[in-house]
Amino acid sequence: MLILIQLLSPLIKVTSSIPESSLDYIDGYLFEHAPSPWIVEIDKLTDGMVLTGYFASQSEMLNETLLLKNELKDILVFNFSEENLQDTDWKNSYKKHFKAWSYNRFHLVPLWLKDDYNIPANNHALFLDPGMAFGTGNHESTRMCIEFMVDDANSKICGDSFVDLGCGSGILSIAASVLGFSNVLGFDNDEDAVRISSENASVNNLRNDVQFQVIDLNKMIPSFGKFDYVTANIQADILISNAEKILSLSKPNSIIILSGILATEVEQVCDCFKNLKPYGDIQTKFKRMGDWASVRIIKSDCG
Repeated sequence: MLILIQLLSPLIKVTSSIPESSLDYIDGYLFEHAPSPWIVEIDKLTDGMVLTGYFASQSEMLNETLLLKNELKDILVFNFSEENLQDTDWKNSYKKHFKAWSYNRFHLVPLWLKDDYNIPANNHALFLDPGMAFGTGNHESTRMCIEFMVDDANSKICGDSFVDLGCGSGILSIAASVLGFSNVLGFDNDEDAVRISSENASVNNLRNDVQFQVIDLNKMIPSFGKFDYVTANIQADILISNAEKILSLSKPNSIIILSGILATEVEQVCDCFKNLKPYGDIQTKFKRMGDWASVRIIKSDCG
């Protein structure tokens, strides 16, 4: 997920060391509260882990640190130190956390590397604005979604229409357009997420090729429409509680990608979708990266 940061001078940086045993809890917190001002940094020399947050104001810093402490107070204690960063310091620190990556001829690249990053012929590239922070598709849950999408696009079995539920920064919707879907929709219940998604689409010269809308999945009307390819990179409990609605958005013989799932929860998610008998035959396959998992569903039904 991405959030647009106004580069003010100075910014406030707070840090706290964290034990390696707490990483799963921190990672889960960051994913569930995305977009988030927090990142985890690892010292390659000492293998020590530090939680770092960047804030535009003292009040924002106090609110976010209090929220973090209250939610994880039974797991670990934070010992934050604080410093002010000038704008140039922030930009240099910021770039360290953006890494280009590629998978099977698909490349996800920070925009500031556009002129230096070589895109081979017949490859696809998605560029992200470096002024947007805290997630460039590097999270395992997003990468696995894109890997499924790339494989399906290359095998030409994924149809034409695409919808992303909870689009966040718009990465999956934009990737779908880059991969050849011509009817692409991303929606989120957060107006800022939809705005940022549109900005990312514009960066990739796709402003008119991808549609983003403010829609609450819980309030979506039954006649919303059906799609050949559905993605939902949210979290397990929301996927489970909205399983029937997610399936109702998919056409017969469609593909559904579910992500944002802890590996310990993947069987529960798969069982939930398989047990919705009115939707016919549900075949599942899942990937795992670290502590996260993504599920690919092929739904064969009568529509």
